[in-house]
Amino acid sequence: MKIMIKSMAVAAILCTGTGASGVASAQGLLESCSTDIAQLCSKVSPGNGRVISCLYAHEDSVTEACDAATADLGDLIDGFFSGIREAYATCSPDIEKHCSDVKMGQGRLVSCLASNQATLGKDCGDIVSKLKDDLTE
Repeated sequence: MKIMIKSMAVAAILCTGTGASGVASAQGLLESCSTDIAQLCSKVSPGNGRVISCLYAHEDSVTEACDAATADLGDLIDGFFSGIREAYATCSPDIEKHCSDVKMGQGRLVSCLASNQATLGKDCGDIVSKLKDDLTE
C-alpha cells in the first residue's frame, strides 16, 4: 500500500504541477477508494497504474466517493498531458536549437533547456522556470 501511495502521489504532483496539493489529491483518492481497493483490487500488484486500471474495470461497482475521486484524477491527468503538449509546442524551436542531440526521457530535455535558459525564447524560458520551481518545491 505504501508503494501505491507514493506512486499516486508522484502522479498527482506531476499532473497538478503543485507539490502539496498533488500529494493531497493522491491521498484523497486513496482515502475515498480504500474500501473499493480492498474489496475489488486486493490481488492486484501496485504499480504502473494497475490499481487505477482495476478500479476503472470495476467502475460499475465502486462507491460514489471513489468514482468521484477517480474522475478527479482523470481530470488531473488530462490537464497534465495538455500541459506537456503545450510546453513541447512552445519549446520545440528551442529544443531543436539547443537540444536536438538529447535523447527524450528521464528529464534530459528539461535539463538541457534549463542549462540553456539564458538563450531560450521568453515563453519557453517561463515554462522551464516554472518546471524548475515545481520540481524543487
